[in-house]
Amino acid sequence: MILAFLFAVALLPTHLDPQSPFPRILEQAPTIESVAPGVEYGDYQLLTSIGLLSIHVVAVEPHRGDVRVENVLAGDALESRGETVGSMAKRTKAVAGINGDYFDIGNTNRPENIVVRNGALLQIPYKRYALAIARDGSAHIAEFSFSGELQANERTLSLNGIDQLPPPNGGISLLTPEYGHVRPREDVTLVNLEPLSGTPPLARYRVTGMADNLTTQPPGYYVAIGPSEYSAVDSFDVGTIVDAGGTLEPIDLGSIATAIGGGPLILHDGDWYDDGDGPNGREFSKRIPCSGAAIAPDGRLFLIEVDGRQPEFSVGLKRPEFASLMRSLGATEGLAFDGGGSSTIAIRRLGESDAVMTNSPSDGIERPVGDGLFVYSTAPVGPAVRLVARPTVVRAVPGAKVSLRIAAVDAANHVAAGEAPIRVSISPSSLGEFRNGEFVALHPGSGHLFLRGDNLQGDVAVEVDAAPARTRITPARPNVDSDSIIALLPHAYDAKGYPLELPASLPWKATAGSIDARGVFHAGSHDADVTVRIGDALAVARVTVGSHDEALPFAQLAHFVTIPRGGQGELDKDAGCGSCVELRFSFSGNERAAYAMADVPLPNGTIGLTFDLQDDGSAARLRVALRNEINEDVLLDATQLGEVGWRKIVVRFPVDSQASRLIAIYVLPSKGIELSEGGVVLRNVRAIVAGH
Repeated sequence: MILAFLFAVALLPTHLDPQSPFPRILEQAPTIESVAPGVEYGDYQLLTSIGLLSIHVVAVEPHRGDVRVENVLAGDALESRGETVGSMAKRTKAVAGINGDYFDIGNTNRPENIVVRNGALLQIPYKRYALAIARDGSAHIAEFSFSGELQANERTLSLNGIDQLPPPNGGISLLTPEYGHVRPREDVTLVNLEPLSGTPPLARYRVTGMADNLTTQPPGYYVAIGPSEYSAVDSFDVGTIVDAGGTLEPIDLGSIATAIGGGPLILHDGDWYDDGDGPNGREFSKRIPCSGAAIAPDGRLFLIEVDGRQPEFSVGLKRPEFASLMRSLGATEGLAFDGGGSSTIAIRRLGESDAVMTNSPSDGIERPVGDGLFVYSTAPVGPAVRLVARPTVVRAVPGAKVSLRIAAVDAANHVAAGEAPIRVSISPSSLGEFRNGEFVALHPGSGHLFLRGDNLQGDVAVEVDAAPARTRITPARPNVDSDSIIALLPHAYDAKGYPLELPASLPWKATAGSIDARGVFHAGSHDADVTVRIGDALAVARVTVGSHDEALPFAQLAHFVTIPRGGQGELDKDAGCGSCVELRFSFSGNERAAYAMADVPLPNGTIGLTFDLQDDGSAARLRVALRNEINEDVLLDATQLGEVGWRKIVVRFPVDSQASRLIAIYVLPSKGIELSEGGVVLRNVRAIVAGH
């Protein structure tokens, strides 16, 4: 493996060797590059016994004086519209960042656990492990607790919350500008404060008056008094001095620079740790996209993201497997952050000015999250010392064209003012040509592109491979209707597992229908075997044409479940026909989802689902829960209710879903819409199977 320019100490292993229960690695293609002094990035692409894995790791030396690690809140507020990791990284000029705590998704987007930023406690801890960075740069994982109090008019009052309104019948909270706008609450009294000294929120204040709790108040400093402490209002006369204090354990707040919630703890003293405080549940027992942080005994901090729910790209990890990955990096302590569609990591790649999303989120796009943990380089920007290019290594088959982005960087890898024009030479010259910013691969071999300015230089390793070790075509199970088209993508890999750049046009062939040089297949009326020659290798795929329906025993197997359990809805199998089930739901209490659970095996080659729906006209959402071949849950939108009467619903599965079981058809309330109860009838549930 060819590495990018590194600083003195390598922070990441050049190859991964995780032990059981991590799946057996058959092939791995690591790329390690320096981000800044004390910050290194590793991209590990693995072929394993359970499928492909795409792993992204940032290693940090947080004790260095030119490295800073901080929690960033979405929109710089605890309650927000959410913000993507990429946006937070760019906005705050971070060199790397990862999503953080679990959060109130789609509502307030508020993180669930402790928040400390710049030494200020913005949210008290929840009983779940968190990551803290001390003022000396050392990283710690702990389960924090907090005990707080207010001193006002010689009276000591319990401080029950910070930057959150008291719960119904609750006590006293302290609000800061990070809370955001304060929405009206009839049962809460708001006292205006102005800070006098100390680091808010645990600081000294003066009471300036009472705020109108029946209208929205701007961000500011307030004491919020709930019903159980109304007698305390008399202690907050205008001009009263209020001292807010408290104790954070097991690490004193005065020692902490930043802290971010997470959980569960999954690695402790070098071994798997089964943390009962979670969050836990059925969805966490499966391979999913993962985010987390881990600490090595020498003080290195690892921010780790593993893509998942994309079988043709990365299948994800179970928690014990994730812990094994952390241990293989040298860590002995590790915890998970929010995962699934929230798992996102952003990196400032070599030669780039900003950190950008580097992974492939399972939602297909970046999900706005509540907060994240970000890394900053405070190394000063200096003069340019060398030229670099992206990609840092060119790997291609003959005929491929590879665009290069060339930049000048300083000694800390910050992009610096460079020289123009840049001259590019190739050694040996037989490898290819460089023109208009592109390297054109011509003949097999290894060598370098040499970058030259008047005073700067650099080089890029080049490998041209005419005999790929492995090839494939995606999607792996292509299906298309007669007289329709589908774009097929070729892939090739060298003997080490690194992907090879391919020509835009290749010699494709099909036994039926037609296919052009760019892989666009035009279906006829029959299935087709498709091939493409990539150098000396041949990739093969079978395209099925058309589909047919097969009945599923959904009505016989269906039973009723709610989240949380014990909801007021029900399932009626005597709903007018043999294949009919009525799913009734009631969201007036705690019920938040109503399921017709069935767990029905799907025929091989199932590409979708169809059923008849009697819509009740409500605004609820109807969804489908599947399980794929690697036991992952796949959740798909079916329709939005609101059209009274019968209609046919067709749900096509993602091309790479590999669905093997229908788990449930279920109802959720629509976001932002009050919904009490309703009911739908499902009839004639059938699998859509590829091929006639």
